[in-house]
Amino acid sequence: MKTKRLFSLLLVFFTFFVCAGNTHAEEVLIPAPVGDIYVQDFAGVLNETERNELINLGRNIEDQTTAQIAVLTVETIGDKPIEEFANEAFRQYGIGNKNENNGVLLVLSMKERKVRIEVGYGLEGRIPDGKAGRILDENALPYLKNQQPDRAIVETYKTLANEVLAEYGKEGEAGKQTQSTSEKGMGIPSWLIVLVVIVVVILDFKFFGGTLTYLLLSIISRGGGRGGGGGSR
Repeated sequence: MKTKRLFSLLLVFFTFFVCAGNTHAEEVLIPAPVGDIYVQDFAGVLNETERNELINLGRNIEDQTTAQIAVLTVETIGDKPIEEFANEAFRQYGIGNKNENNGVLLVLSMKERKVRIEVGYGLEGRIPDGKAGRILDENALPYLKNQQPDRAIVETYKTLANEVLAEYGKEGEAGKQTQSTSEKGMGIPSWLIVLVVIVVVILDFKFFGGTLTYLLLSIISRGGGRGGGGGSR
C-alpha cells in the first residue's frame, strides 16, 4: 500500500515538472519576425522615430553592401544563455546574404538586462568577438546603466552600420544616412538669405531713408566685434 502511495506521489511530481518544463520552453521561444527584418522590437523599446531611423539605415546598408543588420528585443530569455538565444535567433531569421553570410544581429533581453552581438562568418573579420564586446561596452552598456535601452540600441546599431560600411569600402557614410528629417531641413538656402536681405534693404530705404542699412554697413566696416581666445580670470 505504501509502495502504491509512493509511486502515485512520484507520478504527480513527475507530471508537474514535465508541465513546468513545457511552460518554461514556451516562454523562451524566439518570436517569428514581423515586418522589416532590421527591427524586431518585441519588448517595445524603441519609439516610432527611432524605429523608422533604424529601418531606413538597415535598408541603405543592405542596398549598398548586401549585408543585413537587425535588432531583436525581447522581454526575457528565461534561463537560456544569451549566446545560445542570439545564435538561434540569427539562424532562425536567416540574417544576411545566404551566400556571403554577412548578417549582424543585436539582441537585447530587458528582464535579464543582457545584450549580445551575433555576427555571421562573412563579417567576423571586421567584427570579431573582442571588437563586438568593445562596441557593447562603449555604446550599449552605459545607456543601459542609465535606464536608456532605446539609446543603447540606436547607438550600437549605428556603430555596427559604420563597421559594415567600412568592410565594403564605404567608411563614414552611416552618419550621413542617419540624419533625421528635422536635421536635414534646418539648412537655409543661400538664395533665400539674399532675397530677405534685398527686401529688408528696400523697406529700410522706403520707410526709414536707409538708416538701418547705413548703420549695419558702419558696424561691418569696423569689424563687427572683438574676438579672442578662451581663458579664465
